[in-house]
Amino acid sequence: MNLKSLLFLVFLLSGSTLAMAQRSIIKGKITSGENREVLTGATVLVNGTSSSTATDLNGEYQFYVNSGNLKITVRYLGYKDTVVNVSVNANELKVVNIVMQSRQSVLQNVIITGYTQGQAKALNQQKNADNIKNIIAADQIGKFPDPNAAEALQRVPGVNIERDQGEGRYVSLRGLAPQFTNTSVNGEQIPSPEADVRFVALDAIPSDQLASIEVSKALTPDMDGDAIGGSINLITRSAQSKKAVIQGFLGGGYNELMNRGNVQGQLQYGQRFGKNEKLGVLLNSSYYQNNLGSDGVERTINDNELELRDYELTRTRLGLSSSLDYHFNNHHEVYFNTIYSRFTDREWRRRYVFVPEDEEIEKLTKDRFESQSVLSLNAGAKHIFKNFLLDYEAQYSYAEQKTPYDNEAGFVAGIPSTLSYADTKFPTIDTDQDYTSNSQYEFDELGMGSSLAKDRNITAKINIGVPYKINGSEGLLKFGAKVRSKNKSYAITQNTYENLGGVPNLDQFAGKPVKKEFFFNRYQMGNPLDVSNLIGYFNANPGQFELQIADKASDEALESYTASEDVVAAYVMGRQQIKKLMVLGGVRYERTKVSYNSKDVIFAANGDLEAIRPVNGSSTYDFVLPQVHLKYDLGNLTNLRAAVTYSYARPNFSEIIPSQEINREDRVATIGNAALKPVSALNYDLMAEHYFGSVGIVSAGVFYKQLDNFIYRRVIFNSPYPLTGTPIIPQIDVTQSQNGNDASVLGAEFAFQRRLSFIPFLKDFSLYLNYTYTHSNAKLQSREATEGNASITEEIRLPGQASQVGNGSLAYEGRKFSARVSLNFNGSYLSEIGGTKAEDIFIKNRMQVDATAGYAINSQFRLFVEALNLTNQPLQAYQGNSNQYIQREFYSYWMRFGLKFNL
Repeated sequence: MNLKSLLFLVFLLSGSTLAMAQRSIIKGKITSGENREVLTGATVLVNGTSSSTATDLNGEYQFYVNSGNLKITVRYLGYKDTVVNVSVNANELKVVNIVMQSRQSVLQNVIITGYTQGQAKALNQQKNADNIKNIIAADQIGKFPDPNAAEALQRVPGVNIERDQGEGRYVSLRGLAPQFTNTSVNGEQIPSPEADVRFVALDAIPSDQLASIEVSKALTPDMDGDAIGGSINLITRSAQSKKAVIQGFLGGGYNELMNRGNVQGQLQYGQRFGKNEKLGVLLNSSYYQNNLGSDGVERTINDNELELRDYELTRTRLGLSSSLDYHFNNHHEVYFNTIYSRFTDREWRRRYVFVPEDEEIEKLTKDRFESQSVLSLNAGAKHIFKNFLLDYEAQYSYAEQKTPYDNEAGFVAGIPSTLSYADTKFPTIDTDQDYTSNSQYEFDELGMGSSLAKDRNITAKINIGVPYKINGSEGLLKFGAKVRSKNKSYAITQNTYENLGGVPNLDQFAGKPVKKEFFFNRYQMGNPLDVSNLIGYFNANPGQFELQIADKASDEALESYTASEDVVAAYVMGRQQIKKLMVLGGVRYERTKVSYNSKDVIFAANGDLEAIRPVNGSSTYDFVLPQVHLKYDLGNLTNLRAAVTYSYARPNFSEIIPSQEINREDRVATIGNAALKPVSALNYDLMAEHYFGSVGIVSAGVFYKQLDNFIYRRVIFNSPYPLTGTPIIPQIDVTQSQNGNDASVLGAEFAFQRRLSFIPFLKDFSLYLNYTYTHSNAKLQSREATEGNASITEEIRLPGQASQVGNGSLAYEGRKFSARVSLNFNGSYLSEIGGTKAEDIFIKNRMQVDATAGYAINSQFRLFVEALNLTNQPLQAYQGNSNQYIQREFYSYWMRFGLKFNL
């Protein structure tokens, strides 16, 4: 669509609204007849016209109609269709609240309020959405043992998650890595607390703080355009009833690997006040402490090194949210929503590093405490005027990652070792001495550091909706604008000390083992190094330690930076209902200006620090993003959808800032790329979906994405550093983000969920299935290219793309007892691109089995038990071929149990 066509469309649609001056407004709330709970996503339509809408999260609806005597029909999965007669005068705002009755008999009401209620909310919203999306409601989230937002999202078709220490952390959508997915809270992007990325680690956000999660797989023009994989919107809860609602749970748990317990609890209060329930207040809090760990073996193929890694962790997750809204009258309302989450991670990492070439064994311990917090404040208003709708909002959000201490110490012993990989899963270690004997280890190095990463967003937006009518068909013209200012920074303090003489051997600083056995008792860890004992000795004897001043200066300069980013956006879109066909089209414009300040560290040819110089830079880029969506109602319960959209993804700050991180001990380096370009994509989607009136869905779809300038992390093994000019380090593994030429993703997804009530002997069971297949192809400069033949290319899979992702769940829901067994599967995917094809690193396929059970004592109290990772699925990485493991990490199973209440 060119500019002239766009302006003509705006004029045409705006002009058509002039005939709307005498139109009236109908609005109201749809609730359940059983418990007066609001019904989200209900279809509300005016018989004999194309006027239709869907209720929002508060069960409310509104639309413009012609005056006169009308019939309104309401449809909701699991409920009987309801028809009411309404008489509306010219220019009148008529409030029509409607109560719906369940399809189920009175004896089966427990089914509606128990099993299907969460599904019904989600599926009704999904059915009536203008774009292709999946929605999961809080009730549905609670039926799976998923404590954080990332793990709740793993149940959605096309979603894969990356795990850290067995817990879900990052979300990948439709075969694309996490950086291609946009994450919002209540419709606005939240910043990332991590220093090097834009995307948010969703393990920091408790799932019990959310009313629902929306996964939009095809963008509309009123959404932020920087989301190629899709957009995830986390929606917090709000008050719905004049009766005080107090609900929550209290539980404990057990981690089998660590033989330690955990605790978890949640408490929520919500109520509406006043004669007309104008004021709504909701407060929600949750806390989770988890003691966990892992046993791991890691291999470095090029250097012929092997590590034994013993992790012990204590993690906490605190969630606080609130909602305050006030309805002045039927035309005007204001709201203020907040959410705060704080995730802490206390990590002890104890490891051996076997280095046969140097005839050395290193023994190291890391003691680190890290906290991540995210705060989001949204304040806004909604207005219904005679001829148009208006809403506006301001948002402040802040995220930080704070590491007050990160202490790591190492000792070295001159012990020869031989490594054998005849058993690919369990390498053999041979030494002529007892490598666990601490008396043989001499002090090597002590590092003590701290860091602080901050990211702040300030956003303002406005949206205007103008209803219109063309040839009897209803439509809505919507346009708006947004500005967002981001400031991101990272500061680090790092002190590294070596031995000046006199520091005792490891015997004096040994601690006690934290586990009875390590890695199925195949390896021995002995008594580990206790870093706190060594730091105590350091404080008492500082004269025996030497601060590495040059290393301190270079480490701090290389990693620290400040950056700012300003985004200006505007859009126009029209939604037209033509009998059974809905057409939504429009265009969005986004302009981004980013600037940064960092430091360039220059080393002399002999490797000594030569200079630290400030460096700054900036870039500006624009995107025009057309979007078109079609939805055709084949029937009241069947939709056919299609979409063509254009979107993009910004590079991470750490990728574009020309900083350099050098770790000579591990012989690895990470280098920024100031010339990196954003990734753009043209997306095609086709989806068919049929909903069951008894609450359920079967759907199938295909999608195709054509990417330009895709970003990938390339690892160049044993490279001289720097990459150009006189080398100061002869061999080091260099990682750098680069733009590829072009790439594509082709995929298909299938979903089915339904209660099996049509089979008599399975009427109390339900089945939940989804499966997604993706195939990607990316073209980049060949790793075999030379200076004389630099134009040759090669094709690879997109990093982060798992060919197969799926979920399965079988549930039983009786009058009092319920149980569910669930499995989550993801295929292998490319994690890092190596210097050659044989050096590419992959994450192996994984299938996790979880189980839950519950017993309803009465309508207010329910006992529950949850068990996760019952089959002890590991994280496994391999290099080159699937039998050449470079990492295997096991977590065992963990469980929770407790009491849920709703007073």
